[in-house]
Amino acid sequence: MSAVNVLGAMGVDRKFIILKENGISTEPRPDALKPTSATLQRILVDFIQRKLPHRRVARLAGLLLLSGIEGTSVTWRESVLSYLVSKRHTDGAWVDCEDTAWCILVLRYLGDPSIDTGLSIKWLAEERSGDGWGYCHRDTPCIPITSTIRLLVPSLRDERSATWLNNQWLKDVNNLQCLSYKAAWFLLAQDKQEGNSSLFERTLNHLLADQRDDGVWGPWRNHPAPTDCFSTGIAMWAIASVSNSRQSDEALKRAIHWCESNRLDNGLFATHFIEEGSAWLHLGWSAALHRLSR
Repeated sequence: MSAVNVLGAMGVDRKFIILKENGISTEPRPDALKPTSATLQRILVDFIQRKLPHRRVARLAGLLLLSGIEGTSVTWRESVLSYLVSKRHTDGAWVDCEDTAWCILVLRYLGDPSIDTGLSIKWLAEERSGDGWGYCHRDTPCIPITSTIRLLVPSLRDERSATWLNNQWLKDVNNLQCLSYKAAWFLLAQDKQEGNSSLFERTLNHLLADQRDDGVWGPWRNHPAPTDCFSTGIAMWAIASVSNSRQSDEALKRAIHWCESNRLDNGLFATHFIEEGSAWLHLGWSAALHRLSR
């Protein structure tokens, strides 16, 4: 199943990578995920009560929803909706292209038909920088933000951004220091059918080879920095979403073992910003468990 199919559960032309009709969004949380899921949801409520920046609220809520949390039944649904709506500007945007895409995802997935995201999507369409997206139309387009928008706002997927993403990633993948999270974003935002299928397979193979011996990912395999929770979470999500090979399954098992061995007693991981670490690992772990259970 391709990871680009993320928004069909919201009534648009593509489906969530973790589909409601496939069961994961309505099944009980796997026991392994419950401590992390419960803690992250408590933190989300705390974010709103303390009026932390809306982009942190949107990112954390979005990652929880993508991991299979049932958005129509959570206790924080109304508070997240009202908080994000209160921060939206009159032109439909929030602050920049990236956080607007996350806010659109959350508002649409939480399922309030009275909240129109059309103006926000229109703003995003007009704010693109050339064929891709940066933080705004004056910014240089980049792979992470272009991929985020293609993935979270499927109505903006088009041939222009697909071609740009293929061409830009082809430059990056040939670099000696090829960032693992960019490889993951490419796999999540692009279909094999969208351009260069050999590049897609090459990217998957690169991401699998980039896994460190302990089962996680860093910026790249030999980067001196320690384990990167964001890179590991998004790599797990991408591999679980686009591959069903034995090699991929073994990579996911090694990553899950690391998660089980390194999670703290409170359900989180030793990282700074919650939504940039523990929430990404929660999503990757959830996707991996779903993949391995099939």
